[in-house]
Amino acid sequence: MTSDMDSSGLHDVLVVGAGPAGLYTALRMAEAGLDTVVLEEHAEIGIPTHCTGIVSGETNRLYKVRDEVVLHRPSSCLMISPGGRVAELEDPGEEIAVLDRAAFDQALAASVLEAGGVVRTSARVDHAHKGDRFVEVATDRGERLRARALVLGCGVTYRFHGLLGSRLPSPILHTAQLEVAASPAEKLEVHVGRQVAPEGFAWLVPFRRGDTPYLKAGVLLHGDARAHLERFLERPSIAPRLRETTREPIRRLMPVAPAAKSYDDRIVAVGDAAGLTKPVTGGGIFYSLLSAQFAAETLIEALAADDLSAGRLSRYEKRWRERLMPEIRTSRWFRECLARLTDHEWDRLVACLASDDVQSLIKRKAKFNWHSPVILSILKQPGIKSLLLRSLFR
Repeated sequence: MTSDMDSSGLHDVLVVGAGPAGLYTALRMAEAGLDTVVLEEHAEIGIPTHCTGIVSGETNRLYKVRDEVVLHRPSSCLMISPGGRVAELEDPGEEIAVLDRAAFDQALAASVLEAGGVVRTSARVDHAHKGDRFVEVATDRGERLRARALVLGCGVTYRFHGLLGSRLPSPILHTAQLEVAASPAEKLEVHVGRQVAPEGFAWLVPFRRGDTPYLKAGVLLHGDARAHLERFLERPSIAPRLRETTREPIRRLMPVAPAAKSYDDRIVAVGDAAGLTKPVTGGGIFYSLLSAQFAAETLIEALAADDLSAGRLSRYEKRWRERLMPEIRTSRWFRECLARLTDHEWDRLVACLASDDVQSLIKRKAKFNWHSPVILSILKQPGIKSLLLRSLFR
């Protein structure tokens, strides 16, 4: 998807990256009547697909998810331990949906165009420079564009964090994922254990394209994600379900903690570029849209006041930190506990999660986008609390 643009003059906002965070920021800016240009390095929006794309109905409060981009609405998720223990986690009425991520991103890009913004594909930004009155970027085509403000929505990349006076978000995990034709299934699956995915997990997400059933298969871990995914798909319990030879997986870095700083003079970073993902699951769409909303609100105010200083744009970070940091702190602590579990301890934990008492608690407390209430509640369960505390101090 492209739109013609005039590379001369001074734009209000340049957005680097056409994922959900960059596109939603651009949409809100364009809706406010600002001259907004999105620059995407790939030839097609949403390709390659970097995310499994699971969301809840809460996402609709920010951006309406169209029915045509929904591939599947699962009713539950199976958590499977190394020893074969299974805990089923049911959807507590949150309208969980598996998205066609490419189609979702393309719908967002179409909304940007409808609002009067510009989306430019095959436009990789190689350099960016801050001046006193503008930010200038240079693309791989030799173009130079200037704007009053720059939004970094380009994921975890080494190229631009220096502009924020910040380091790359840390810690970072590795992911690998692919789609493969498979036997029909309905329930999501999460597989845990040190042999499956050190410090993380593997997943299988069923869906259909037309009449053909598929699985989105992937791993999130510390280490060689491609090799672990390959071994996971070769497991006797998985391989017979696949109906075609697997392709080369898409790999990426996944931050599980925010960047030290997400703003500077004339610049803000949103979504993955700011290290904003859910620490336990690595899910990023909701945090991307929420951070984009905060960024757009801050930039609209700052542009109206003609004050793009770091002091003014720090309001963006204050907004997302007030909303997200209590959740991120609790979830990071929980993730660190889980990352230390042995396979035997995983068996015990999954057995606890399958118990009637914990199942009842999960149904009352679990929220797809807000994990801290259920984390704090299950920690009150004696068997789970002692198990996790031992792992933390190992």
